[in-house]
Amino acid sequence: MAKRLVVASNNRHKIQEIQAILGPEWSVLGVADIAPGLTWSETGGSFLENARIKLAALREHTSESILADDSGLCVDALAGKPGVDSSSFGGVEGDHERNIDRLLQDLSHVPAEKRGAHFYCLLLYVDETGRESRYEGRCHGKIATSRSGRGGFGYDPVFIPEKFGITLADMTETQKNEISHRGLAMSAFKGAQAKAVR
Repeated sequence: MAKRLVVASNNRHKIQEIQAILGPEWSVLGVADIAPGLTWSETGGSFLENARIKLAALREHTSESILADDSGLCVDALAGKPGVDSSSFGGVEGDHERNIDRLLQDLSHVPAEKRGAHFYCLLLYVDETGRESRYEGRCHGKIATSRSGRGGFGYDPVFIPEKFGITLADMTETQKNEISHRGLAMSAFKGAQAKAVR
């Protein structure tokens, strides 16, 4: 029987991605499956603070294991921005097109060799007993000058990972999950969970 995991997210793309990484041994649920309509304000000044906000909001509705993640794009030429504000960088929460438009505009005069960036993911996991653990993942690369690819979501169409000549959005789901920030963090989580049941 698959182990249930509730992800503190309303982003179906993210939930599907986590399910694909964890495989059939897990049954991944989102906020809509547990507490339809539940929202929160990500007012934290760090990825950890935002993850805690999500976890606390969802904990009021379930005693099951919860995974709260906060992730973002950190661009060298923008002093680490958009960072914790990645999902609202363009002015409207969750509007990926606006976010990309602003990013490309802010970097319009930045040369290729100075467009370095990395995606960061922090996972905060709390099991049924309240025990907490954290997992991290980073994916380094650079920002393209224009969009490419139809896959992924968020900034994937303009992020080119190190050692690749294509964006995350140009990759297959399997390729992306092997190198992405969330994929690496989830792999660490999955490995730790496998050890715990031995």
